Amino acid sequence: MREADAARRERVAPLENSTQRPIHPLRLCKDLRDVMDRDAILTVDGNEILHFGRQSMPTYVPGHPLNSGPSGCMGVGLPYAIGAKMAKPDKQVVSLHGDGSLGMNVQDFDTAVRHNLPIIIVVSKNEGWAARVEGIRKPGRELGFTRFDKIAEALGGHGELVEDPADLTGALERAFDAGVPAIVNVRK
Repeated sequence: MREADAARRERVAPLENSTQRPIHPLRLCKDLRDVMDRDAILTVDGNEILHFGRQSMPTYVPGHPLNSGPSGCMGVGLPYAIGAKMAKPDKQVVSLHGDGSLGMNVQDFDTAVRHNLPIIIVVSKNEGWAARVEGIRKPGRELGFTRFDKIAEALGGHGELVEDPADLTGALERAFDAGVPAIVNVRK
């Protein structure tokens, strides 16, 4: 197993360190992993980012990776994060989302603001339902570009848009330091 894990890490290392635009989900996961507390509670929600998050975002405390499971419903990440922060107010709580899944419940960000629950929402924006395959257009897949960061600001939270991988770590650190609920909107 160690050999297989080492081979996998070697295969994904170029993507985790990529400077490509749009930002690859594995680069997003690596940078987030590097700034999160080791005992942070992580919720992961969506389709494409759920799969990348599961393979590259280890958690070290039992019960801390929260998601709906391999065949579960989308839209649970933000509500799970709110519940986790209420249950464990002293822990860092991060919700890694796809744009479609966050769009299902983004209005609950207002709940986090009103109840002073400084959760961090990180959005991997592929601008559509399901994983994007370059060169293939699927009818009804496109979601467009939602400025979730502006929604966060309008509701009294912290919001940032990231389009350059060089800006990702700084944006994540500012979100963690803001002391209010935050959305980091990462254009993938």
